[in-house]
Amino acid sequence: MNGSNMAKHLKVQAAEKTSYFVVGDVITVKITGDDTQGAYLIVEVVSQPGGGPSFLHTHEPQETFHVLEGVFEIYGQDEQGEKYAIRAQVGDVVHVAGNAPHGFKNVGDVPGRMILTYEPADVMLKFFQEIGLPMKDRHSLPEETDPRDPDTILGILKKYMQVIEMPG
Repeated sequence: MNGSNMAKHLKVQAAEKTSYFVVGDVITVKITGDDTQGAYLIVEVVSQPGGGPSFLHTHEPQETFHVLEGVFEIYGQDEQGEKYAIRAQVGDVVHVAGNAPHGFKNVGDVPGRMILTYEPADVMLKFFQEIGLPMKDRHSLPEETDPRDPDTILGILKKYMQVIEMPG
């Protein structure tokens, strides 16, 4: 393959990108906005049974979930404010529009793994970098627990326009 075609292709090795521990899940960056001219971000999430941000929240970027391993519920909210769940298994894809209330939870009894795509890219990458604890590699959890207080976490959520939907 000649050099001009090489610029049109990007291969990311499994251990090549940074991983973050985010509220119990491991988020590994795969493709960034720098790689896609700002168009989208792709991350891998590994979630333990019961893991995931199951609370409803919103953010500007649209988000697409592609289940690789395990069973997840992707949560939403209808026009009447009622929460609902979409069960997603291996091979299923669920798309959530930007600013739509959503959340997810690993409802299986084994660790689950998904590819998440966000469009546009930059907001979510910066969010993961600030909210997450950097990991040595995607298999080594941070040695310390998150030292930040809830007000600091809420400040980060607000900074990146992450809105937690309160019931009622």
